Amino acid sequence: MQNRLVLGLEFSTQSAKAVVLDIENATVERTEQLNFDESFPRYGTRGGVLPAADPRVRHTSPAMVTEALDELLARLSQTGVRMSAVEAIKLDAQQHCTVYADETLSSRLTELETSTPLVEQVAPAFTRSSAPIWEDRSTEEQVRFLEDRLSQKGGLRALTGNRGELRFPASQVLKWGQEDPVSYDKTAHVLVLSAFVTSLLAGRIAPVDTGDGWGTNLNHTDVSHPGWNEHVLAAVDEALGAAGVKTSIATKIGKMDHYDAPVGRIHPYFAEKYGIGRGATVLCGTGDNPATLLGCGGSLVISLGSSYTVNGMLSAAEPAEPEYNVFGYVPGSAMALSVITNGTKVHDEFRRRYSPEASWEAYSALAGERRVTADEPLLLPYLQDESVPTKPAGIVRDGLSETDAQANIRALHISQAVSLRLHAAHVTAADSLAVVGGGSQNDTLRAFISDAFGAATYRIRNGDYAAPFGCAVAAARYALGLSYEQALKRYIQVEEGSRMEPRDDVAEVYRELIERYERVEASV
Repeated sequence: MQNRLVLGLEFSTQSAKAVVLDIENATVERTEQLNFDESFPRYGTRGGVLPAADPRVRHTSPAMVTEALDELLARLSQTGVRMSAVEAIKLDAQQHCTVYADETLSSRLTELETSTPLVEQVAPAFTRSSAPIWEDRSTEEQVRFLEDRLSQKGGLRALTGNRGELRFPASQVLKWGQEDPVSYDKTAHVLVLSAFVTSLLAGRIAPVDTGDGWGTNLNHTDVSHPGWNEHVLAAVDEALGAAGVKTSIATKIGKMDHYDAPVGRIHPYFAEKYGIGRGATVLCGTGDNPATLLGCGGSLVISLGSSYTVNGMLSAAEPAEPEYNVFGYVPGSAMALSVITNGTKVHDEFRRRYSPEASWEAYSALAGERRVTADEPLLLPYLQDESVPTKPAGIVRDGLSETDAQANIRALHISQAVSLRLHAAHVTAADSLAVVGGGSQNDTLRAFISDAFGAATYRIRNGDYAAPFGCAVAAARYALGLSYEQALKRYIQVEEGSRMEPRDDVAEVYRELIERYERVEASV
């Protein structure tokens, strides 16, 4: 008897990935990845982004993503994966990206044929050849309009859970409708990227889930009853009507459903072409951030990359503060994401400045012993303008000289751990948390983070595939009828030997350090 499999897919900014999970043995059977620039050079993307004269404009190609789905599944089927054993499929995509199509999309999806490439059958429905992504910053005017127009209703933060964001679909859709009202009126479907690719797999227009739907500035905030905010929709229609648009946004954005809601069976196109079992269930797609959270343990994840992110479940599903965004998550719950701009890049600069000949291991060792005191020197590591909190560039030192190399390296490690804890107060406390990204290999920093949070930290296996792995875990949970707690316990794969326990005698010291750090922040 063949083992039972599920499939997790991801369509990020630069690449597409797949994780095949054996749900009985709790093992990853295969991973696959393709880079957009390398696999589809004819689109001319750089880092997955189309060229544009205006640096604020950042778009991708929905046709390229459509091709990527075909190519990714082809690679899996050609490498010996038993596609017929796949019982459920879930995907994630870069959040906030929107795809625009006419009324023929629904029938085209229904009538897909294996004799013709997927992109050739779907692309004629696109009313917009490009799709704005999360990096786009061209909608200042539209965000100002929506915030002003809705101020008497409490503003976008009160209505949708998030402040007006340049990258969110509300302002992006509004901007395009104002620029091209004729094409906008021809558009019958505005889909976030995760819902679009899910629609391809299911052969029908799929709903957006709360994980991606709450990243639109179009949603209401009742996570238990997913849906759209009528006040925001009316404001968008008002502005578009003034530009000559005749159709309502409410007719285009479809439905919103819960995280992991089943959409339907896999379309025969994929069953016949790639051998996927005809009974495989397609689940609602989601954003890359909710998928990563689930793939790393489900409650709290810290990513230590060029910038640092704190991604965790909210203690209460309330409107976001300016320091973070709030998205829907597993049914009945919400999560928050905050981005601290000055992350590993500050360590790059400090290593160059204070210890240029040292290896990374030797550099981190200069931070000294793990035990800390309440009077430790601290610093605000603002090599660039900081987003959390919003502060101008400029490193501020408290209790140390700029010329003291070892003191600066130690202060940077401790200060970053304290800052992460200070700015994660809105998320649910966890007994353990995943640390991912390149900085997760710095065990000195991770030790300080463990102590600051009073929680064990760990690295996960296949960390580069955290989001599609989270999708695979969700698919396994559905296939086996497990609770989320059962699924996480069964499938989260901690890197052997990476678990680091917190010290049990430093809670009071870190409380004082956090209070001191907050005062230093306030002084700038």
